[in-house]
Amino acid sequence: MENAALDRNTRAIFAGSLSRDLATTTAIGVISNLVTLYLISTTGAPQLAISAIIISTFLFTFLSGTNTMDQFKAWIADMDEQDANSHSGKLAKQAPFTMWKTVYSLTFLAVAVTQLLEVWI
Repeated sequence: MENAALDRNTRAIFAGSLSRDLATTTAIGVISNLVTLYLISTTGAPQLAISAIIISTFLFTFLSGTNTMDQFKAWIADMDEQDANSHSGKLAKQAPFTMWKTVYSLTFLAVAVTQLLEVWI
């Protein structure tokens, strides 16, 4: 394989890894929130410990998710001319990253805040 083909293959593998990382982070956050909701609604678990888990889950998903989105945005910015002019490259250049990061962050923040309210009120 020539260098251009190897580079394109490496970039495709990297994009797949980023997608997997974001999906995994989101899944961990959602599952953790569901378990926390179950604990809140069915047990008298210690408030401080549950609060620490809620805050930790939010911080993990927020930091990891937004970092992965930033990496994906950088990956798009580094596309070569051939990739950038492809249909998927043109679509990627128009991706609303600010909106995605905002919705992603606000969703997990809203879940964390409502869980904390449920624990303490």
